[in-house]
Amino acid sequence: MVRFLRFIGVLMVFGVGFSPFLAQQLWNDPFIIMQAWWYKPAIFAGFGLIFVPAILSSIFGVGRVKTGLPAVGVIKSIQQTGTYINEQPEVRLSLTVSRKGREKYDTEMKTVIPLISMAQFQPGSFIPLVVSVKDERKVGLDLKGQLSQEDMQQLLDEKMVQQGVSPEMMDIARTGEKAMAKILDVTPLGNGGSNKIKLQLKLSITKTNGETFNVTTQKEILSSALPQVQQGHIINVIYSRQDPTKLVLALSVQERQLSDLFSS
Repeated sequence: MVRFLRFIGVLMVFGVGFSPFLAQQLWNDPFIIMQAWWYKPAIFAGFGLIFVPAILSSIFGVGRVKTGLPAVGVIKSIQQTGTYINEQPEVRLSLTVSRKGREKYDTEMKTVIPLISMAQFQPGSFIPLVVSVKDERKVGLDLKGQLSQEDMQQLLDEKMVQQGVSPEMMDIARTGEKAMAKILDVTPLGNGGSNKIKLQLKLSITKTNGETFNVTTQKEILSSALPQVQQGHIINVIYSRQDPTKLVLALSVQERQLSDLFSS
């Protein structure tokens, strides 16, 4: 809408500004137009259509997405526009967007960020978003907490499946038995795909009743999670009640690892 109004404003300014030259050609008197009652108001209206919508958009958030579909975004780049609203900088964010049932895609948005919050909006940062129902390229910050924990878990599950995690492992993660495991040995087996590494792990697992058993398993993990999976470390695991040798690693997830997952 802002672009449309700006386009109309440019046409008005150009058309009204050109009219005296046309009057000169037709009647040899440009002042016929310049002294008309509508001439100056039309010029001012044209300039108003060019500048006022953009100003109102920045000040009052006209045209910004405030409600919509929950999503998550990873910041690819951030650039100040040079505009300040209430002494706070407006920035242009380049984002990779992920939402349920949709392949990730790139888009951009402009928003005003308080100076004290700038450190939270850096390349690689992970932010909650709302996506316009009418145009998925239009996104806004999720200021109302529309991205619930359930939404986040569904997005994570979907991403994990896309990354090659089997439905069986997803089911174990949801319904299995939690336990502690000591890493007895780690053997790298090479790259496992984008931002991932394949490992062979020998684990000593302690059940909640104190019983222990050993398991040797192969897992692919994000490269950024590798420091957690070292010989001698204690980690959380979830194993199948029916077959304890089948398990998933319950590693702590940091923002960087989420960024790797949602931008890979």
